[in-house]
Amino acid sequence: MLPLVTVFLHLIMKQILTLLFVSFLLIGKSYGQEIKILTYNIFHGESPTAPGSPNFEKISDLFVMTQPEVIALQEVDSLTGRHYRLYPDSVDIIKKFIRETGYRGYFGKAMDYDGGGYGEGLLLKKGSKYHTLKLPNPAGGEPRAMAWVKAELKTLEEFYFGGTHLCHEFAENRKAQLDSILSYAETLDKPVIWAGDLNFEADSEEYRSIPPHWKEAGAVANNLQNTYGKTSNGARIDYIWYDSRKFELVEYKVIDVPYSDHYPVWAVLRMKKETQ
Repeated sequence: MLPLVTVFLHLIMKQILTLLFVSFLLIGKSYGQEIKILTYNIFHGESPTAPGSPNFEKISDLFVMTQPEVIALQEVDSLTGRHYRLYPDSVDIIKKFIRETGYRGYFGKAMDYDGGGYGEGLLLKKGSKYHTLKLPNPAGGEPRAMAWVKAELKTLEEFYFGGTHLCHEFAENRKAQLDSILSYAETLDKPVIWAGDLNFEADSEEYRSIPPHWKEAGAVANNLQNTYGKTSNGARIDYIWYDSRKFELVEYKVIDVPYSDHYPVWAVLRMKKETQ
């Protein structure tokens, strides 16, 4: 039988640990949790400068080093002939990311391609309710979709995160796709962040049509660095958008690495303090 003093000390330690855990949760709610976000068009897992060469390892290392809570991927292959030619040891690239990075993942199919599927990918630390929203394309062209997840932080706070790749051909499609995304986001019962390769620039009608409570991280940070092509001769078409009623921007940058024809776009957001 344990001595009375030992039992007493054990009970005191349990109470201290419980108080520390509760304090951690309360502090998180008071000051708001920071969320690291990355969006990246990965050029279907192939090097843009060396056709036939995979770019997976370098991209995977980037995710492991930067450790975002959520990652949106565009131009993702699943079970395609093209993927097998690049990665003969792999079923699909999302499963390969899951295996190599420890993230959880989801593939949102936009269209059939080369014997498999092509669309959006999500990687995240923890989440539920993965689903795909099909997007309209009234002018024709490639089918488009948006992958969604309800993400969960260590503090148990939740938010919705969506990743997409809008039409590269027709403004009519992009406008309809934006309307669909924004209408859907307003139905969700948690704060929303969405990101991706939107194929329009900041001076476009599509960009200007987005309601003002949605803030775009690059514009808020006054960082207008190109996200596609060359930094000196390209375009800024990859974005992270957040509901400014629920989040505030802490950090934004475009990561200058040559693994794709796009650059990874990074932001850190903070959940706004809850009002009692």
